[in-house]
Amino acid sequence: MDCWICGQPGDSAEHLMKVSDLRSAFGVISQVKPLYVHSKRAKNARKRTVRDDAFKSKALLCSTCNNSLSQPYDRAWERLSAALRELPALRPKQLVRLDKIYPHPRASMLDVHLFFLKLFGCRIAEEGIPIDIRPFAEALVHRKSHPGIFIAIGPTSFSLPGKTILGWTEISVAQREDGSCAYAQWFYHVQNVAVLIMYAEPGEHRQGLAQAWHPSTQGRLLQMARFA
Repeated sequence: MDCWICGQPGDSAEHLMKVSDLRSAFGVISQVKPLYVHSKRAKNARKRTVRDDAFKSKALLCSTCNNSLSQPYDRAWERLSAALRELPALRPKQLVRLDKIYPHPRASMLDVHLFFLKLFGCRIAEEGIPIDIRPFAEALVHRKSHPGIFIAIGPTSFSLPGKTILGWTEISVAQREDGSCAYAQWFYHVQNVAVLIMYAEPGEHRQGLAQAWHPSTQGRLLQMARFA
């Protein structure tokens, strides 16, 4: 399988749950301290390493795209993820000062956008979602935003008493009569933080978009969304 970003032979698999998020929540995963994964395929599947294929996309990338090209995007999310989870109480409509997290907030939030764009692209390629993947690849290569990708971040509404929850949801797709995608969304959960990633064609008016941000308009303040 070729890399969906650049077309070179694919030899690297992208983690759909970032390794730093897994390790920050669970520490060192091992034989004596495993993780338990729930999916359509299996319940309580025991995993002894964060490198397990259960955490990775089946849509391959080349090593260059998965490492040197997208490393700034990965690091931008790693920094924001840690900062949000360290806040004493994350609340809907709370304003988070990005200039306390990044020296250059606007550029770094573009990189966060591109981090989730990469994950979304992997899922489109793997799951056959009817969204044109070429603009995703171009945005990643040229470090520019995708005009149809919007993100909302806020406190998660999903929890289980005594459990630490990390993971991602299925992609919900709204299709037109011709089979093309008008709107799609999915969640990325990491402990107390939820990220809603949305694809919207021009003219779409969806509930999630009202709370979303885009790099073209994002300033130094990030408002937390409310998820029902």
